[in-house]
Amino acid sequence: MKVIPLSEAKARLSFYSHLCQREPVIVTVKGVPAFQVVPLKEDDDLIDSILEHNPDFRNYLEKCLRDRGVPAAEALARLK
Repeated sequence: MKVIPLSEAKARLSFYSHLCQREPVIVTVKGVPAFQVVPLKEDDDLIDSILEHNPDFRNYLEKCLRDRGVPAAEALARLK
């Protein structure tokens, strides 16, 4: 596990983006662990991650889906 200050993470982000593939990289702010650099895996669902961590985006998406609603009969006809 690698623990680094934020200034180091910012200066060498490319390096740590590769290192986090092999070991955890913890970033500290003022000496306190603040976050972990985590690689995305090929099967990660980025949309689900965005929805999970951003309630404003989820609300926006739900509003868009409501506003673009299709009556059930029309939806069924489109599926045929």
